[in-house]
Amino acid sequence: MPDSISTTDDNSDTVAFPAGSLPEELPPVQPPSAGYIVQLFLIPALIVAAVIGVWALFGKLADSETDWHQLVAELGSTNENRRWRAALGLAQVLRNQQLAPNANEVLLAKQPEVAVALSKLLQESMDSKSTDDKEVKNQEFLARTLGALEADNIVLPMLAKAVASDKNVEVRKSSLMSLAMIAGRKFEAQAKEQTQPDTQTVTGDEVPTLDSPLSTPTIEEESVTEQLKLAAQDPEPAVRHLAAFVLGLVSGQAAMEQLEVLLLDGDSMTRANAAVALARNGQVQGVPVLLALLTEGTTDPNRDDFAKLTPEEQQLMLQHRQFEQPIILRNCIRAVETLWPKIDESRQTKLKAVLSQLSDNHAATDIRMQAQTLLNQI
Repeated sequence: MPDSISTTDDNSDTVAFPAGSLPEELPPVQPPSAGYIVQLFLIPALIVAAVIGVWALFGKLADSETDWHQLVAELGSTNENRRWRAALGLAQVLRNQQLAPNANEVLLAKQPEVAVALSKLLQESMDSKSTDDKEVKNQEFLARTLGALEADNIVLPMLAKAVASDKNVEVRKSSLMSLAMIAGRKFEAQAKEQTQPDTQTVTGDEVPTLDSPLSTPTIEEESVTEQLKLAAQDPEPAVRHLAAFVLGLVSGQAAMEQLEVLLLDGDSMTRANAAVALARNGQVQGVPVLLALLTEGTTDPNRDDFAKLTPEEQQLMLQHRQFEQPIILRNCIRAVETLWPKIDESRQTKLKAVLSQLSDNHAATDIRMQAQTLLNQI
């Protein structure tokens, strides 16, 4: 045991006490200085206040009618960063208004100035002929944003240009999706007026359907209809299957004729979209394709044939089985449900057998449940 214990006083000098005779009180503790308190509490409080201030400023920017005019004006700025910040700001306001409509707000989707400014920015970006990844992403973003606008006379000709075959394929796909959004809004409105009061499917999703194709298509812009014809024949499968989806929402007799041709396409997703699109318009021409695609879902690929494929082909087949085929099966089951009263008895019998196999054996739980629920209904 040591003879003494050391401690330190306020001046860091060592003080020795004999063992067993520690002082009754600890050395005095200096209170924190005012500067230390400021560092500990006031500075973090100022940082938090600054963050709240910035948040409030952006909230005001998103909600203020004056500020959306300013954002539109900044789209014409010579400063690239300011242009794209303004574009992002407008897109965010559009999204907020879609998610939480406010009757007291000016709806940006209906403002021609917004449509003109965004279309001009997309045109300038495409005119640059840049293949830079950032520029392509900007074009994709603008093309998708145009789909939220309700200014067809401005937006549709611009999207027709962006769908053209000389544009980047990702920009074309984004433009087709925007055309689907625009046509879909009108299709849904027409479907509610024309047909079935109950459009709930076996999945619980509300899918607008028609008894027959619309007499007046949802999109009549000639430049768009011409580009859709070309897209339906495009070498890129993703462009063709998106074109089939859009044509179903455009409706009208001309679109139905193009969809019938797409039933013969070599790409399964395109065939599926064409058959489903026809069903959405009350047409049964795609039923044989629906039956064939559902039957494919009940069979596994031949192992010997699979082994003969190249590694790349094997990978593509696996991706199709894991990702594309479940989507195809879900959509085909919905289409069969929609058309069931119009399907002839012979095909109904075949469809019941296939649905029964899917409900018993398919690997995906939701496919089994969807098929069984439809069987119970029919």
